[in-house]
Amino acid sequence: MSTPRCDICGAGVTETGALVDFLPREVDLAWHLQWCDGDSPPSVGPPLGEAPDAAWLCGRHVECGLLLATRCDIERGLTLLRESDTGVEIRGQLAGTMRIGEWERVLRRALPDFAIELGSGDVEIDEDWQTSYREDSEIPAGARNGVECTSWRVRGDGSMVAVDRTIIDWRTGGVARTDIHIGSVMRDGSGWSVWATPDPGSDRLGSEHLSVHGEPSPLMGDLMRRYGLKATRVRP
Repeated sequence: MSTPRCDICGAGVTETGALVDFLPREVDLAWHLQWCDGDSPPSVGPPLGEAPDAAWLCGRHVECGLLLATRCDIERGLTLLRESDTGVEIRGQLAGTMRIGEWERVLRRALPDFAIELGSGDVEIDEDWQTSYREDSEIPAGARNGVECTSWRVRGDGSMVAVDRTIIDWRTGGVARTDIHIGSVMRDGSGWSVWATPDPGSDRLGSEHLSVHGEPSPLMGDLMRRYGLKATRVRP
């Protein structure tokens, strides 16, 4: 295989460079989930089978690229990386938080890896949708009690990991809050959960919005560290 070239400057990527995964867009997520249906790379994406949300970066660009990858999709990230080459300071353009939808896509993209962590080599992702009722104490003041929940699940060796997205609407219309929950149930009855609950009316997520139950798995811990998130509350 020929030496990969940096997507910014075209230089050969040596051992000081890397293939960097950026925040997934919907099209990127679709590419990753297609891997679950077969053992050949999907037709979309760049040559050599690299994912469309991944870029080769040489040693000169990889450090800045890894920073951008925690807060930007590949389109925005590479644009900022090129600007940094012209002397523009990009750190000030990076939000200290991420959008709740970005966190959801990160977790959904990781579902095949969670299945492998559970001991399953035959990955299959189930999707389910339902509406449910929430008590007033569980929703922002002025929100509807009926909520919409979509779940994505993977299983392995009698265990399961699920990503749940709950959308809560204002009574007057519009989204009051979108919550993201990921949790694992193990065959021995143990498990862990991580909740992301933004402020009402906001779609931004920071560590102050995360709570946890149990000890997250090594993969979950790695994801939280990569995206600068640390649970600040513990649930019983």
